[in-house]
Amino acid sequence: MQDLLFIDKLSLRQQPDRDPTPRERRYYVWTVGCQMNVSDSERLEAALQGVGYSPARYPDEASFIVLNSCSVRASAEERIFGKLGELMRVKRAHPETRVVLWGCMVGPENRSIFEQQLPMVDHFISPSAVDEVVALAPNPIYTLDEPVLPVANTAHPPVSVHVPIQYGCNMTCSYCVIPLRRGRERSRPLAELVEECRRIVDRGAREITLLGQIVDSWGHDLPGRPELADLLEAVHELPGLQRLRFLTSHPAWMTDRLIETMARLPRCMPDLNLPVQAGSDALLKRMRRGYTTARYQALVAKIRATIPQIALTTDIIVGHPGETAEDFAQTLALCATIRFDKIHIAAFSARPGTLAAEQEQDPTLAVTETEKEARRRALEQLHERVATELNTQYLHQTVDVLVEGENRGKWRGRNPQNKLVFFTHADDLTGQVVQVQITHTGPWSLQGRRVG
Repeated sequence: MQDLLFIDKLSLRQQPDRDPTPRERRYYVWTVGCQMNVSDSERLEAALQGVGYSPARYPDEASFIVLNSCSVRASAEERIFGKLGELMRVKRAHPETRVVLWGCMVGPENRSIFEQQLPMVDHFISPSAVDEVVALAPNPIYTLDEPVLPVANTAHPPVSVHVPIQYGCNMTCSYCVIPLRRGRERSRPLAELVEECRRIVDRGAREITLLGQIVDSWGHDLPGRPELADLLEAVHELPGLQRLRFLTSHPAWMTDRLIETMARLPRCMPDLNLPVQAGSDALLKRMRRGYTTARYQALVAKIRATIPQIALTTDIIVGHPGETAEDFAQTLALCATIRFDKIHIAAFSARPGTLAAEQEQDPTLAVTETEKEARRRALEQLHERVATELNTQYLHQTVDVLVEGENRGKWRGRNPQNKLVFFTHADDLTGQVVQVQITHTGPWSLQGRRVG
């Protein structure tokens, strides 16, 4: 998914060594990519557990291995290829092991090539097709009697759960391969989503984040053309839900009604990811983003006027073909003016089949790797300085923190603006909203002590 941080996750729910489940009913899922991929993998794990499988700690302990792949950047694909190389040993020792390559790396244009180049893979499955992957598991003992949730451990779901509400993307951004791999937008029906969220909250989750490639365009392809604001209002009313978020948004779909709905609903958190990608109008046009910097800044002003406590995050690509030193200077200036709470920075990575990949073949447009890295570091330095300054406003303030769990001897949670907060306390506070007085601030997290 564009505009989200990459996550490399060993999909493992720690099982004791005495687990009697035989190897033929053990699975191993390895995920590279965005939060959408993680959610898909968790839904897959829940389905596999539902048909009688248990998670394995290591690939050679499993008879069914799934690699959920990402193609947004070349580095993600390289990690998958590296993992597939490791699986050659498993296949030699256990030829009956079934290996599935799943996700955004798999497209109609490369399936036949992969079949020749990756002999250790038995099946190639397109993104989000959970049912297709489950059907390949060789030794099920049960059948599923209800739709599975995007929660791997259904007995004890995490405090915060991400729920995909839409798949695919209709945009034509120059650099993005997602429309080629995930297809056109498909919104899930409102009633289906509300029911899924209800089941998740009933099992103990306290926060839901609604996911979409362009999440604020949800519903335009459904009968009656509902809007994301309608879905927020419906999910907001679920008993037991404490916090509601959504990502990732596109400036073109951020409506006045959506902004006003965020401001009006008390459990809708003041936290918004609004990717700008560049601060130069010339580069935005080359990227096919569909807005100007003036329009973006006017939107930010409207959001901040309506939701004064909002935390704004964004995504920026440095080194896109055609980005000049002046273009990058304008990006730095825009970030210094808007002062984002967080910037997800990525150096441009050419993706086959995209317009930007063609543009990079032109030596007059290509940006060197050295220059990409220099621009990335310059933007990171600005971002760290701004984030440090912004977070000092929380010093000595008391904030509400939804506790997600323990991390290195401290409790870890987030405030309404999605800032990480760490504090110590003797009791297990997982899943509770507690008040924490901030005693130390940094660019990436806050430290404090519980009060009350």
